[in-house]
Amino acid sequence: MDNDVKVLKQIIKYCEGIKNAMDRFGSDEEDFLDDIEYQYTCSFCISQIGEMVKRLSLKTTERHQEVPWSKVSGMRDIIAHEYGNVNLNIVWVTVSERIPILKDACEDILRELETT
Repeated sequence: MDNDVKVLKQIIKYCEGIKNAMDRFGSDEEDFLDDIEYQYTCSFCISQIGEMVKRLSLKTTERHQEVPWSKVSGMRDIIAHEYGNVNLNIVWVTVSERIPILKDACEDILRELETT
C-alpha cells in the first residue's frame, strides 16, 4: 500500500500540472487546439498519469473499479505510440472533463489508504 500512496500522489501531481497548464494557456478548447506547447504539456502529463496507473496494485484498482483505470492507461498508450494520430478533441475532453474527476477520485483513494 505504501507504493500505492506514492503512485497516487504522483498521479495527483500530474493532474495538477494539467490544471496549471489550463491556468497558464487558457481554459478554452480553441486555446488548446491553437497552441502546440499546450498540447505537448497536457499530453506529457496524461502520458505520465497513464504510466503511474500501471504501477498501482491490483488490490487498489480492483477495489476502486469506479475509476476507468484501463482507459487511463490506454490513453497513455495512444499518446506514446500513435501521437501523430491522436485526436486533439478527445485529448481536450480528457484534460477539461476527465482529469478533474480522476484527481478527485485519486484524492479520495489516497485519504482512504492513509487512514488505514
